[in-house]
Amino acid sequence: MRAAAATGIPVELLLAISHVESGFHPHALNVSGRSFFPSSIYQAVGLLNRTGDNVDIGLMQVNWSQWGDKFGLSKSELLDPQLNVLVGAKILEHCIRVSGSWSQGVGLYHSPESVRQRAYVEKVWRSYRLVLMKTRK
Repeated sequence: MRAAAATGIPVELLLAISHVESGFHPHALNVSGRSFFPSSIYQAVGLLNRTGDNVDIGLMQVNWSQWGDKFGLSKSELLDPQLNVLVGAKILEHCIRVSGSWSQGVGLYHSPESVRQRAYVEKVWRSYRLVLMKTRK
């Protein structure tokens, strides 16, 4: 996986986060706290064209208002699954570097609020263990 190679983040961790964030749905959107799972990229683009800036996009649920400009990407570009996972991996890499640990970095990927981080980290580690079991069979 290109994102893992580019960032050093284990593929299994990226899979776990994608599972928790979007349920592996490449067109998943979260608009101001409301989840949508468009059945096609065309439906997703149509919805994105009608939303404001507060939207989480794709497999890794990249928050466009926070990260779109930093990466120079449009909302619709983040619907590309490979690009979305690469951007998510770069964000996670940044969060790990800033926080100083893998666990805190995973929590920070989700939220700056420690209460929300704890529950999220638990979900990701549960998913991570499942991914490890399935990939090592």
